[in-house]
Amino acid sequence: MAVTPTPCACGGGGSGEPGEACCAPSITSTLLCRPDGTTVLLLARSGCTACGSPPAEPELVGLLDPANGEFTPGPAPEDAGPCGTEDCASVTMLRLCDQDCVPFLRHLVHDCTGAVISSMDTTPDGVTPYTPAGTVGDCADCQRCDPEPMCPGFAGLTGPETWTIPAATESVSLSVACGPVTVYPCAGATDGVQINECGVSLQWVAPGTECRPGVLCDSFRIEVPEGSAVYVSWLSAGCGDES
Repeated sequence: MAVTPTPCACGGGGSGEPGEACCAPSITSTLLCRPDGTTVLLLARSGCTACGSPPAEPELVGLLDPANGEFTPGPAPEDAGPCGTEDCASVTMLRLCDQDCVPFLRHLVHDCTGAVISSMDTTPDGVTPYTPAGTVGDCADCQRCDPEPMCPGFAGLTGPETWTIPAATESVSLSVACGPVTVYPCAGATDGVQINECGVSLQWVAPGTECRPGVLCDSFRIEVPEGSAVYVSWLSAGCGDES
């Protein structure tokens, strides 16, 4: 099972002196068969060595089940061996990108005729299962997206008043000038969370991707009773007005 690390340039920044070792470990896989007819992929990862030194021995990572993509650390089962009397089954890996330009690995298992009999997708580490988002293609053809503009909003609220989240809001920040105030976040008590202490600042953020902002749930709201006051700021995709 040959494993070769992807090298980076050695050197000391043009000084002619050797620099620190640098490489990106590679993943390789070998198809093994078991007496019951099932197969497993034995995964190995390359190591990094100093510039000019021989490649390090590959490190055994574990096994992937082609049927469900499940990863199991450790050595191959004792009853697993080469597939077929001619040992002609093989595995190839493709580096692809999904519609959000996220790279991943597609493992293709071929029979002795070269036909693909199963496949699975993992993150670039070669072991973590991955589910592509939408269209899949060659990473070289991946069109980097333009970040969607985010528009800030700000409001000072005095009770009695209820603030509801604008559409496509990614984050909300709350500063309590004078409590109490009740917040109905996207996850939490259905009766809301009451904040009594003045001067408290809180923030809620929906994680996004490089191409798309996150979106908090549309049920998020803040209730300000009479005698209370808060400041609310938010970021939304597009420039919607506060509700």
